[in-house]
Amino acid sequence: MQTSTFICGAVGLDTDLSFVYQLFSLMACILIASRISLRFQIPEVSVRRQLPKYATAGEPFEYFVNVANEGHRVERDLSVMDNPRVVPPEFQQFRQSKEPGEETRNAYDRWIGWHRFVWLQRVNTGINVITGHVPDIDMRGSELATMKATPLRRGAVHFESTTILHPDPLGLNYGLVDFESREQLTVLPRRYPVSRRFEFEGGRHFQPGGVNSTWSIGESDEFVSLRDYRDGDPIRKIHWASSAKRFKPVVKEFQDEFFVRQALVVDTFQQDPEIFEEVISVGASLLTAFNNADGLMDLCFQSSRPEVITAGRGYAQVSQQLEALAMLNQSDSDPADLIEMLSERSRLMSGCLLVFAGMDTPRLELIKAIEHRGVQTAVFVIRREGDATPMRSDFHLLEMGSVEAGMADL
Repeated sequence: MQTSTFICGAVGLDTDLSFVYQLFSLMACILIASRISLRFQIPEVSVRRQLPKYATAGEPFEYFVNVANEGHRVERDLSVMDNPRVVPPEFQQFRQSKEPGEETRNAYDRWIGWHRFVWLQRVNTGINVITGHVPDIDMRGSELATMKATPLRRGAVHFESTTILHPDPLGLNYGLVDFESREQLTVLPRRYPVSRRFEFEGGRHFQPGGVNSTWSIGESDEFVSLRDYRDGDPIRKIHWASSAKRFKPVVKEFQDEFFVRQALVVDTFQQDPEIFEEVISVGASLLTAFNNADGLMDLCFQSSRPEVITAGRGYAQVSQQLEALAMLNQSDSDPADLIEMLSERSRLMSGCLLVFAGMDTPRLELIKAIEHRGVQTAVFVIRREGDATPMRSDFHLLEMGSVEAGMADL
């Protein structure tokens, strides 16, 4: 309608040659009336977003926006736009990044970089949300609008507001009503299916404190014997009935427990950003594949310092480890700190999974430090096609562009 009005106005400038100006006047009056009517039909509604706890990068999902009618008329033909926080790229990111397929654009577009800027802004914003339709809402009623969204990256996505669109009586224009609605969605890393043929047990190791330590405190529930009290024994281990009979404290002894405790080491040291994202995805895939309710999994990585997140019986959930991976950034810290920490913890490990971006001397030293303690390892190396860096024959090599296929063929 707006385009037709503009064309009629341009063609009908000379009123002596054409009567199109009359059509222009009619259409202009209709447009002005439709815009004014929007001022008198503002819907009295409230909105509440219902986000899931997690989403996964690259996988479309649905969520709901509850729209409640607080007015005295039925609200029809409303639409909902959900507005994430727009994050433009920083200058350094703009210089270092390259839009996929940028080499196919003409020289002018590559020099200006507008398409790269738009792509980076979309990725930094983190999510693409499609406008949803709201069913007709009765007076004092409420309806759910189904929203379809696709996360474009891992990490935190911030929503800032929700917009209700309402049409004029002729359906020519839409009015906007904005509602501030700040909320955060955690987007987990992309995960790949791991081949069922790939097994990594690594044996069972003694765990100080036994099974109960993975639930609360103490040792195994398996009773072994009674013995005399020794200095330092906890009061909770005293067997009060036997102590009363013997007129001296007697304590219970429990069987030591051995169970599987694996570690997953994720390479966060400075590297190619695209390869780093695949390292995170492979790490997340292994965490999901080796989720063992009867054992423990230590997620080890280096941020500003070495960190360990343990999941399993009585500890964190795997979802918390995935959330940590979702928020993980590259580190410029000294790898020696991580090597020292893993060397100390290796006595507890049944086995260790390591995910690296390429291979160099510090990474080899890290592998040797763990294997020197007798810990079985499985090393995954993500690299670009054509990388001829010498590798050990027992490494699992995954090439960029075919990482998913490589995980399925382990």
